[in-house]
Order: sequence, then C-alpha cells, then structure tokens
Amino acid sequence: NYNPNDLTGPNKQKNYGRLVLDVAGPLLNRAVQGNYEPGSTFKPLGALVALDEGVISASYGYPCAGAYHGCARPVKCTHKNPGHAASLRLGIANSCNSYFSQVYRLTVDNPRYGTKKGYAKWREYLNAFGLGKKIGVDIPGEDRGLVPDTSVYNRVYRNSWNSCTNLTLGIGQDMMQATPLQLANAICIVANKGYYYPPHFVKNIQNETESDTLLNKFRIKHEVLTKIPDEAYESVMAGMQDVVEHNAKAVMIPGINICAKTGTAEKYRIIDRKRIKLKDNSMFVCFAPRENPKIAVAVVV
Repeated sequence: NYNPNDLTGPNKQKNYGRLVLDVAGPLLNRAVQGNYEPGSTFKPLGALVALDEGVISASYGYPCAGAYHGCARPVKCTHKNPGHAASLRLGIANSCNSYFSQVYRLTVDNPRYGTKKGYAKWREYLNAFGLGKKIGVDIPGEDRGLVPDTSVYNRVYRNSWNSCTNLTLGIGQDMMQATPLQLANAICIVANKGYYYPPHFVKNIQNETESDTLLNKFRIKHEVLTKIPDEAYESVMAGMQDVVEHNAKAVMIPGINICAKTGTAEKYRIIDRKRIKLKDNSMFVCFAPRENPKIAVAVVV
C-alpha cells in the first residue's frame, strides 16, 4: 500500500523512486501483473480439457487413499476417506489432488499424440482459456502469466521429461502462473460454457450505433479452442456448486446457486541460494448465479 499524496508536491520524484525500489511492490498492479500459481482453482479447467479429449467421463473415479503414487514422488491429498473421488463431481467438490494428478497424466499421455504432443495440445486448451497469454484488457502493463511450452521443459530437463516431471501442473502448480484477471476471465468461460468478452472498465456506452458495436473490440465474442459440450460444463459446475454447499459454506447466499473453487498454492523463493518455503497463497474463484451467470470473482490472499 502507499499514500497517493506521496506522488504529489515537491518530493514526488523522490517518493516515487522509493516506491519503485520497495521490495513489497506497492506500485505493482497485482490484478494484471501479479503472477500466482492457481492451485486448485485450476482443477475445473483441467477437468474440461480431459472431458473434451475423451480421456475421462463424468463418472470417472480414482481410488485416492491420501496421496497419488503414480510417479516416483507422491503428491499428497488432504482427503483419504474412501470414495471421496469416486466421480468427477466428487473429485472437484473434495479437491482431490490424486484425482487431478491422474487426470493430467491421462490427458498428456493420450495415446493419440504421445506425451510431448499431448502436452502441447493440453497447453493449447489453456491458452484458449486465456492462461499463458494476454487477454487484451484496457489497462497498461498486462502480464501474460506462464504456461511453459515444450521447449522450456526440453531445456530444463535436457529433452528427458514426461508427465511425471511436471505432474503438479494438474493441480495448478509447477511452473504455471496466472494473474487474478486471467483467473476471473477463465471462470467466466466456464460460466458462459465456452466464451468470453474481453474485460474492461466502462461506466456506460452512450449513443452506440450498430457499426460502433461491430468495431468495438470489447464486443467481440471469443470462443474457446473447441466447442466443449454443455454436458461437460454442467458436470464441472455441479462439482463447483457442491464446493459451496458442502465445503465453502461461508460464501453461500440464500436463493442464489454459487459455483466456486478454493485453492491453496505453495510458494517458494530462492534466498541466499537456498529454496525457502514461504506462506501458502489462498486462492478462490466463483461465479453466480449458476443458471444465469452475472458476476465472476477471483481472489488471491
């Protein structure tokens, strides 16, 4: 935070220099420039990709007993009670890490492509959902976030990697980063079942003619990469509504069906050549009402 009055008067240049050098980044517009691991808020998107690629169905379940052991290094899950990931709806509602680690591997290791082409295809979907690229908002300095392409992993792992190497991408971690605006826009796509309009600041539009509408880039409807069936979106929405009704009851509003996804993202930083674990980030996305969406929200704490 900073006092806007510091940027006026005779000391404004001096104060500006101090703010620029402040490691807390008070001048950073976190909405469009802050990069955060989406964590479990990514899981609905991963589910849609897997459903569209046909590697899972809404009834697909995974026998999680508290961790995913499909790769050399286990991925812990916060649930271990039997049946908590017996279907996609339950997997989303309970945010099962094992379930979505397996879903990621099934998607990337799709035998139609092979791992590296499968990963490139998976990344195409994420770009279509607005991750890893600029959305085109009318605010200066928008960041594109990060969804690494195969060349990044080829370089880092010397061309020797597979779906276990970047397994935690399936739960919104590893190298994946997104801005809060990208997360809000992505959840708009879920709410709209496949499209978005570029978000921007506007109070009202006066005397707009039909030709003005056609020329206004913020009126252009952006469809996702492929026409994911409405049934896939409904399956994901059901799990997201269960998140609110069973796990995130604090956000419930009587008479309004809210679809949400919570998330916790681990955070590390290299300090004095040591990898230091920082406090986890808390993530949250939602839209409402489910039947006729009017608002989407993304929160990073």
